[in-house]
Amino acid sequence: MDYFKQIFSYVLYRFKRKQRANALQVETNKIEKPLEEDSVLKLLFVFIGPAVFGLLINALYNFVDRIFVGQFVGAEGLSAVTMAFPISLFQFGFILLFGSGSGILIAKYLGEKKKNKAEDVLGGAIAGLLLTIVIFTIAGLIFYKPLLESFGAQGILLDLATEYLVVLIMGFPLSFFLALEFTCRAEGNPRFPARLILLSSLINVCLDYVFMKIFDMGISGAALATVIAQSTNAFFLIRYYLSGNSLVHIVWKKIKLQKHTIFPILSVGFAPFIMDVANSLQNVFANNLLLNSGGIEGVAAMGIIFGLNVIFMMTALGTGDGMQPIISFNFGAKLSDRVKETFRYALIMVGVTGIIGVFILESHTVSLISFFIDDNENITTISKTAIQIFAVSIPFYMVQIVMTRYFQALQQNRIATMLALLRPGLFVPIAILLNKLYGLIGIWIAFVVSDSIAALISFLMVKGYTGKILRPLKSVTSNKQLWT
Repeated sequence: MDYFKQIFSYVLYRFKRKQRANALQVETNKIEKPLEEDSVLKLLFVFIGPAVFGLLINALYNFVDRIFVGQFVGAEGLSAVTMAFPISLFQFGFILLFGSGSGILIAKYLGEKKKNKAEDVLGGAIAGLLLTIVIFTIAGLIFYKPLLESFGAQGILLDLATEYLVVLIMGFPLSFFLALEFTCRAEGNPRFPARLILLSSLINVCLDYVFMKIFDMGISGAALATVIAQSTNAFFLIRYYLSGNSLVHIVWKKIKLQKHTIFPILSVGFAPFIMDVANSLQNVFANNLLLNSGGIEGVAAMGIIFGLNVIFMMTALGTGDGMQPIISFNFGAKLSDRVKETFRYALIMVGVTGIIGVFILESHTVSLISFFIDDNENITTISKTAIQIFAVSIPFYMVQIVMTRYFQALQQNRIATMLALLRPGLFVPIAILLNKLYGLIGIWIAFVVSDSIAALISFLMVKGYTGKILRPLKSVTSNKQLWT
């Protein structure tokens, strides 16, 4: 009898094991088959659409945030938010470091059919985020005031920027988990983070009105609305992974910092991280130049540009983020035709969007400024000139961002990092020179000059290196090596 029990137990064990294997294969095919077989254009709409939509909604609530601050606090409030913006960018840089780095690796490992390695990456990313949250929150609460003073904030500007920033820092423990948006997209679920961004944006706009209009909380109300909205988004992302509904699961014993996991994440995510940090430092530098050349009005004009430009910036970032899982998966699956086709379509999309952006900003400048400030003629005059000059740079930096993301998706980390540093690296010396020659207008011109040069260099890098990187990969239509 015991013998038959053993046989029955063994057969049952094998049956259950096969069931689990089949379930895993079906689950994995949810992402593998579309990314491997669907048309590239369809995939781009599936992945880029939600990514861009989500970030545009995010941009919209940033846009509305600045409108509320400008209307209810005034030019000083708008300048204070602009002063604190580099720290928000710096935080977002670490979200990109872990989110983008782990997302690309997860997509690549799924393309190689190595789900266990994808789960190793997810665990390492969560461990890195937890450590970063502790360091950032403690350091932020200790050093926020010296940081703002080093950015040039003084007097009423320092008081308002401090009031705004302290509230944002208190939200760090949850807001860093926005990095899970990238891993969610990487496993083939781009719509879920887009829906969460829409939800958090609506929360932010509604709370802006409640806190600033009804409760008269001033600039701290704007910050609190942002924190609550971001925390809601992060909460549902964490819940998604804890519920077991994700393709790549959280394995508790894998949530640890290991060299073979964390170093690849940091290496792949370093390019967008350094781009974001460099942009943050560029904004600090630009704010100081603007304070010296145009005073609070000059910084307020930059704040209006940020409010308008964030729409196009998020479109470029969303396109780059959306195309990366497709490129990384097909790169892992050794399908070079699909890699190049994805990249080509993405470039066309952002190029056309950038040109449309130039037309809109050039033809509706004053009406757009009036959303932010409508009773300050000096700021309106400065902002009109600034926007009309700055607008020319939009198509250049949009395609440059996508080209940088392209190299990152192919894990060409050195090239991606170099391209990420191009725009801010060129901007600083060019802005110093043109500011001396032309004053305040020279700063706006510097954006156009540095962005156009960076785009040209990036294009030459794409032309020079694409063939070498994709040379070992197979064509979709042929078993022969593809030489480009």
